[in-house]
Amino acid sequence: MITDIYNTEKRYSIILTDPPWQQGRGNKKKSRPNSSGGGVPYPTMSLQEIEELHRDVAARLTTEKHNIFMWTIEKYLTEAEAMMAQAGYRVHARFIWDKVNGPALAYTVRFAHEYLLWLYKPGQILLPNKTQRGTFSTVFREHVHKQHSRKPEKSYEIIDAMFPGAEKLELFARRTRSGWDAWGNEVMEDSWAT
Repeated sequence: MITDIYNTEKRYSIILTDPPWQQGRGNKKKSRPNSSGGGVPYPTMSLQEIEELHRDVAARLTTEKHNIFMWTIEKYLTEAEAMMAQAGYRVHARFIWDKVNGPALAYTVRFAHEYLLWLYKPGQILLPNKTQRGTFSTVFREHVHKQHSRKPEKSYEIIDAMFPGAEKLELFARRTRSGWDAWGNEVMEDSWAT
């Protein structure tokens, strides 16, 4: 269900967020004449804007026991952890999505992973379902989809299995999914083809 985070009384014990970090896509290269270069194909936010939004959401929309799962890239790993630490959160785990392939920025190394940070406040962590404890690895592999910024299905499977009865909210969502509320300027009601 699409929700308006600024006009809801609902509280969530799981928040999954994919902030629109400011990043480039590399310049137009001779080897890729059809690439446009420049930035990502969606509006981005400054680090201060991202921090303010997450601090506000965490303060207003979470239950006492809750977890925040935040997507970040290598470029913003330390900033993401630092901004959430300022809001009182600690990192419980860093999931690593092996994307199998990725861009070779400046023709150096291929950035073929993203991080999914599991964040909690001391004394307020929501523990996973006992039957799922120890089931999942912090590293999983799934090919990148054609839709920009689409996150791996495995990440949703992990969260759904560990927290089956939790009220879940996805920030900066691109589609709705069963059992989750969604918020974002690109969220659609219909599902993507797999």
